Amino acid sequence: RSRPRVAYLGSRPCRCSLAVMETIHILVVDESPGLTQALLLALRRRTGIRIIGPVPDDASALEVCAEVRPDLVVVQLDRRDDRGVAIVSAIRAGSPIRVMTATQHPSAPLVELALAAGACGVLPSEQGSLSLVNAFHRAIAGELVLPPDGQPVVVGGLRGGRTRMAQAALLATLTDREREVLAAVAEGSTTLDISLELGISPATVQTHVKNILGKLGVHSKVEAVGAAWRAGLALSSRSA
Repeated sequence: RSRPRVAYLGSRPCRCSLAVMETIHILVVDESPGLTQALLLALRRRTGIRIIGPVPDDASALEVCAEVRPDLVVVQLDRRDDRGVAIVSAIRAGSPIRVMTATQHPSAPLVELALAAGACGVLPSEQGSLSLVNAFHRAIAGELVLPPDGQPVVVGGLRGGRTRMAQAALLATLTDREREVLAAVAEGSTTLDISLELGISPATVQTHVKNILGKLGVHSKVEAVGAAWRAGLALSSRSA
């Protein structure tokens, strides 16, 4: 099979350390160039971000991920073939790279399916450059990125499932403080936000997060929040 043709918009990503380059590389998966062009337009005055693509499907995306190792993949959910969620699932199964989704018509079922497939967040249909950059960095750092008005609906829809009892048993091992931290993470709070709200140091927050991941047997904040939601933990009820 022939290799996918990839348009490197901006300078071609090199394999230098991100710490040195201070540049993140975003691969776009879409059946048309619309999403890529929208991101380029929104980010036209922003440095430190390179947009790669678009590529049309998961097979092409996985080939590019193996070659270029982007920091984040953005998948357009609004596809004529309705394969957006399936593409998210295929990329997450074949690569450790984080995946965000984009849609002009967000709905609770679609967002729930994307998160269950392994997406780490959803980009709103309209975003300013600062919001986009913030969302990208948060996603790469392991945060769950959701539109504020979509969080309550998604929380309700992700509860339940066949592993609910097992996950509930694991959640019962969390301390009260760890539950507070997990609830804050579910609401989209950053490490600094949590540290200021709970009156603890960022290092202590990171320790709590590490303990939460270990107790729940997961590898990221996104997976921890998903496990909590599916087990029915009332993440919105935090102590003052």
